[in-house]
Amino acid sequence: MKIYINRISKKVQSDETIQLFIFIIIFLLIFLFLDYNKILFFRPQGIHFTRQTDSLSFVVNYFQNGMIFFQPMVFDLRSFDGKAACEFPIVYYFTAILYFLFGEKEFLLRLINLTIVFWGFLFLFKLIKQILNDFLLALLLTFLFFSSGILFYYANNFLPDTASLGFIFIGWWSFFRYYQLGRNKYLIIGFGFFTLASLIKVTTLINPLTIIFLFILERFKIINFSKKMVFKKTKIFLIISVVSIFPVLIWNLYVLKYNSIYHNVYFLTHIRPIWNLSNNEISVVWDYLTNYWYYSYYYPSTQHFFFILLFLSLFFIKKSDKFLTTLSLILFMGGLSYFLLFFQQFKEHDYYFLTLLPVIVFLVLNSFFILKNRFPKFFKSYVFKFFLLILVALSINLGKTILERRYTAIDDSAKIGFQLNGADKYLDSINVSREEKFVVLMDYTPNGSLYFLNRKGWTLRNDSEKSLIKIKEYIKNGANYMLITDSVYLQNNNLQDILSEKIGSYNGAMVFKIKK
Repeated sequence: MKIYINRISKKVQSDETIQLFIFIIIFLLIFLFLDYNKILFFRPQGIHFTRQTDSLSFVVNYFQNGMIFFQPMVFDLRSFDGKAACEFPIVYYFTAILYFLFGEKEFLLRLINLTIVFWGFLFLFKLIKQILNDFLLALLLTFLFFSSGILFYYANNFLPDTASLGFIFIGWWSFFRYYQLGRNKYLIIGFGFFTLASLIKVTTLINPLTIIFLFILERFKIINFSKKMVFKKTKIFLIISVVSIFPVLIWNLYVLKYNSIYHNVYFLTHIRPIWNLSNNEISVVWDYLTNYWYYSYYYPSTQHFFFILLFLSLFFIKKSDKFLTTLSLILFMGGLSYFLLFFQQFKEHDYYFLTLLPVIVFLVLNSFFILKNRFPKFFKSYVFKFFLLILVALSINLGKTILERRYTAIDDSAKIGFQLNGADKYLDSINVSREEKFVVLMDYTPNGSLYFLNRKGWTLRNDSEKSLIKIKEYIKNGANYMLITDSVYLQNNNLQDILSEKIGSYNGAMVFKIKK
């Protein structure tokens, strides 16, 4: 029996097709375990409903307004004509193209992001296997890295962060192929994917910049990584680097200019550094990191396992690979810089963690490589691999629990989506043109209610005197209708002076014409 198992093991270890098949089967099983087949068709809801509807607003406005790539728009008219820019909209634009083929199916954006994540982790698996030269360890580590509750939530969602992450992992695999084989085509492919990732999330530039720092260290003979040079052709490397980084810089300058011209101040285009916060504000953010979000990052024992690997590897640093260790340290410094520069965002924006995942992967992988070299029998043993399997299973199980909580908890911002689900068709049925502009009272989000209405306009959080002044401004800018989400606001006499006839109601929300 043991001989038979060993034969199967050797066959699997040597046959890449079988390995990829096993990876795909396990990914699909996790897909089903997480109920991704159901979540795929969920409308925007849950944590960061705001950002979900922002993304979908870009898609729909492309679809409905001429598919002009460099004129991204949303429903929120606080910027002129709703024109606003943030991440490079290639995924949104591609989704809009699919809308023409299959109809306005929201799940298409989820599916695109999930597909890119799948390919990203497939290539991460190939990368880890290449470094550790062990199929089973590579498989277990890949799914351990995948088991984050935050990643589970956003992998099958509308936000662009996980698409960027997927591209980053493909880029790293390509770069390591270049490192191994010295073929420039892999360097070009790698930087190509880094460019895509950085266009979508500029903060992921820390990955290609890490490679550029490696080049500088070798080129100026600060560190010799091996007997033969890694970056053999200086001119080619510099051309590839410039061609890769240049579009990212140009796009971000375009975003700043575009948002300035159309008076958009909603999307974040600047840093939120730790040094701009008071001690009390820093403590609040730190409390969110170590308590509120803690279990969402990874299963606690998985986090402990990562820290133990990092700590133990320091004692056996002589067993390290100089290139992998240097890369990991530079990437860590880049990740630390990103963390400090955007520290304030980590309080409420859990998905900022995703940019740090490649940092975590390489730090852990480097530590794993060092300890595996020092204790090869232990790390190759089935006892250790069984322990790792249990850890992966527990981590995935907690990730599923986190995922379920996020979809069962009632998020205040997302309530508007449940209330107005189908409201666009209702407005069509009472002959309210899609060209009409709406004021929505109240909505915590800039695009949430407007996306569900499929009409442009403005949203208000309350009926304060300041809000009423804004309504008069919106009327001057073309608002003809107001949607009021709760009848309690009708008690405001000043609001009554603005409203004309009531023309309909939908799920507790009332539609009024506005007095001119």
